[in-house]
Order: sequence, then structure tokens, then C-alpha cells
Amino acid sequence: MADINEQLNALKDELVKLNEERQEALVEFGEAALAELRENKEFSEAAAKIDELTEKITEKSELETTLLAEKEKQEREERERIVRLTCFSCNTVNPEGAMFCENCGAKLGELPREYCKECGTMNPKGLKFCGECGKKLEEA
Repeated sequence: MADINEQLNALKDELVKLNEERQEALVEFGEAALAELRENKEFSEAAAKIDELTEKITEKSELETTLLAEKEKQEREERERIVRLTCFSCNTVNPEGAMFCENCGAKLGELPREYCKECGTMNPKGLKFCGECGKKLEEA
């Protein structure tokens, strides 16, 4: 059974590749034929329609790029807003404008710090080792 499945998967992969190659060849053929027949009256309407569609596709693609960039910007701003409002001590998301966590009272926007007794460096809370000297930080 496994042998048949392997053969089927290999055949599917080969068919996909052949179809992609065929599609590329058809596109090349169509573009070459369009260039040759553009001035022929029989094909001038079809060529004009293709040019019109190509222009519309270009416009829509540019609009899509702009909208995707705007979407990414909005998502980044939302992530940044949530980070600003999320308490680093207890992970509570607080209301807009809050300066302190409504759950634990920690100041928002500041990472809780842990003092390294070995070298005196203040490290972000939750680390296992000091970022300055590498010594193990004591767990609270």
C-alpha cells in the first residue's frame, strides 16, 4: 500500500510540474502571437481588450500593494497599542490611557526588573541568568 501511495504522490508532483510548464509555455506563445497579430485588423479588437485588461490588472495590483501595506501598518499599530497597555507583571490588558495596571498596580510600559546580586545589573524580570555576568538569578 505504501508503495502505491509513494507512486501516486510522485505522479501528482510530476503532473503539477508539467501543468505549470505547459501554462508558462502557453503564456509565452500567447504573448508572441499577440505581438505578431496586434496590427492585423482581425485581431486588433482582441489585442485592445488584452491591453485594457492588462492595464486594469496593473492598477488593481498596485491598489492591492497599497492596501496590504496599510493593513500591515494598522496591525503593527494595534500590536504596539496592546503592548503599551499590557502589564509586564501580570499580563493584564488595561484600558486606553491607564498609567498603572488595574489588576496589580504596576506602572505600565516599564519592564519589571530584577537585581543581580553578583554584579548589580538590573535585568528584566523572568530571566534565569544575568545578561551582564551570566550568573543565575534568584527566583522570587
